[in-house]
Amino acid sequence: MTMKPFLPFLTVALFFLGGCGLEKPPASLEFPGAKNDAAPVAAPVAAPATAEVPTDPKLAAGKTVYDANCGACHDAGMMGAPKPGDVAAWAPRIAQGVEVMTKKSIAGFTGKGGVMPPKGGNASLTDVEVTNAVAFMADKSKGAAAATATPAVDPKLAAGKTLYDANCGACHESGMMGAPKPGDKAAWAPRLAQGIPLLVSHSNKGFTGKVGMMPAKGGNAKLTDEEIASIVNYMADKSK
Repeated sequence: MTMKPFLPFLTVALFFLGGCGLEKPPASLEFPGAKNDAAPVAAPVAAPATAEVPTDPKLAAGKTVYDANCGACHDAGMMGAPKPGDVAAWAPRIAQGVEVMTKKSIAGFTGKGGVMPPKGGNASLTDVEVTNAVAFMADKSKGAAAATATPAVDPKLAAGKTLYDANCGACHESGMMGAPKPGDKAAWAPRLAQGIPLLVSHSNKGFTGKVGMMPAKGGNAKLTDEEIASIVNYMADKSK
């Protein structure tokens, strides 16, 4: 087969391809404005400021529980809830002791100034979580009330306070059945005049007087005579 008839056609084809500039592929493709269309790199976003957190681990845990469960009522004063940091509102509460406040927060409480639903209305909270939240609020609200909340230095009186908070506060703080509140000097004066031994005997065995009734051992038969004596001495010392 001869190539001569084909050569003129091939020559013309190469001429046209050369004229179009397609005799060799471009090294790269560029589009007008491509360099200017690139999206600008976003500036790094600053991290939000960290809220102040107590250094004490228990208080820090209490703040977390408070923020998630208690702040809605306490920050707004809903149902008489005292706002953390309000020294005047917290002073009489702190004076009762953190143990009493914790017990009331767990079980629920209705007082003159408001209502505290059990566990703030969140039954899923553990007793430890409620305890931490109360400790956080109390710590934030000490102010001038800190001296009032200081436990007794005498070990016997300190032990009496612990027993009182756990067994007697429910009646004596509310005046139930005529129970005198520790610190009420007018109510305690005639009782103290009888002498501590008689008060201890009445508390151990039970007593019914003109203004009220004292069930034997405050209704808790498990308390020993020594524990009752410790409680009576604590209340008497606070009410002199």
